[in-house]
Amino acid sequence: MKVVLHTAWANVDRWIAELREQAPDIELRLSSDIGDPAEIDAALVWQPPAGFFEGMTRLRLVQVLGAGIDALVRSGVALPENVPLARLVDPLMSQRMAEYALHGVMRFHRRFDLYERQQQAALWERHFHDDPAEIGVGIMGVGEIGMTTAELLRKVGYDVFGWSRSPRPAAPVKVYAGREELPEFLARCRILVCILPLTGETRGIIDRETLALMPKGSFVINVARGPHVVVDDLLAALDSGRLEGAMLDVFDEEPLPSASPLWSHPKVLVTPHAGAITNPRTAMAIIVEQLRRIERGETPANLVDLERGY
Repeated sequence: MKVVLHTAWANVDRWIAELREQAPDIELRLSSDIGDPAEIDAALVWQPPAGFFEGMTRLRLVQVLGAGIDALVRSGVALPENVPLARLVDPLMSQRMAEYALHGVMRFHRRFDLYERQQQAALWERHFHDDPAEIGVGIMGVGEIGMTTAELLRKVGYDVFGWSRSPRPAAPVKVYAGREELPEFLARCRILVCILPLTGETRGIIDRETLALMPKGSFVINVARGPHVVVDDLLAALDSGRLEGAMLDVFDEEPLPSASPLWSHPKVLVTPHAGAITNPRTAMAIIVEQLRRIERGETPANLVDLERGY
């Protein structure tokens, strides 16, 4: 089997080493030296350039090196027809994202954000906080990562519920479904955690109208994609007191420009898209199993529906 790898990530050498160690029988080619594209069986990619897949007539799998496919869609590259497209679903990534969300939830619940600001003023003042069971935490997006996050928060004792585009009757937490149930979901959110895939339907979903439906003094955590949030509406809600705080890991433009008002806003914590950095070792183990599946003539796991966007 011949596989081509394309990514501009700084740790690409780790990915190369992991594939060669875990599957020494697989011939790895880099996009800079692909050779005859007609020999390629699978492509492992993150934001490939235009025309990347041209001539890959034997291609049997396009495997994205991340949990989302929005970067691939946004790149504008023409995807090969009738070739399975799979996203990366790594339990370690889900766990790391859940830990990030838990940190944010506890930071706001216990008001560590306020204590950080008080330290700058040398102010000694304690603040009452409710029990976790009294804190409604709403998870927007209850796929693999969202459900892992919900389960972790439940273990700590939070009142956790979710929202999805479609019903999830088998979910271990209450899941509100569709736009018609979104207001009821938002009304319960003391803390909102966004883990949605980025699609045409979800772009800009956290806007003025959404924030107005949340309880006054609530919080927003976004670990999904930057365009889910209308930044001007978020800042207006923070300045008016509608929102008490926001923890943002993703942005419309990354790196976040130094002129962005998010950097200096006292109620915003910015992190550099670090919620769940992909681990090449565990990710490659999952990718190798995908390659073995197509070797055996089986259907790859975690296939993408391009019409839905995930």
